[in-house]
Amino acid sequence: EEVTDMIRSVKGEVVSSTFDEPAYRHVQLAEIVIEKDKRMVEHKKDVVILLDNITRLARAYNAVISSSRKVLSGGVGSNALQRPKRSFGAARNIENGGSLTIIATALIDTGSKMDKVIFEEFKGTGNAEIILDRKLSDKRIFPAID
Repeated sequence: EEVTDMIRSVKGEVVSSTFDEPAYRHVQLAEIVIEKDKRMVEHKKDVVILLDNITRLARAYNAVISSSRKVLSGGVGSNALQRPKRSFGAARNIENGGSLTIIATALIDTGSKMDKVIFEEFKGTGNAEIILDRKLSDKRIFPAID
């Protein structure tokens, strides 16, 4: 429903992976998108990725990259966040080239220790933080910025 609405209203490419798809599919799609967008930046294109959401993507990476023997607090594998953090870190402005901007949502206050660990890992990688208001969202007021 949300994806269909976005496809109809966004002037740009919409790539999606829904919750009912397996974790490896989320990871695969995320890596294809970031690599494609990095190539576009190299060809002097300005690219914006809207990622909803980094927490669920990190959970997918954790499920797929579970070969780590060491598990951090919350059940996160010690190496599970390396690849999504590297992808998130690909955002940049290239001199004499294009730019890659990544805007991502994150789940907080879910009661999940894993979600808290993921949020804290990514919190330091961003340039800005915007807090969304659930009450505004429930009223279908967008953007639901607090």
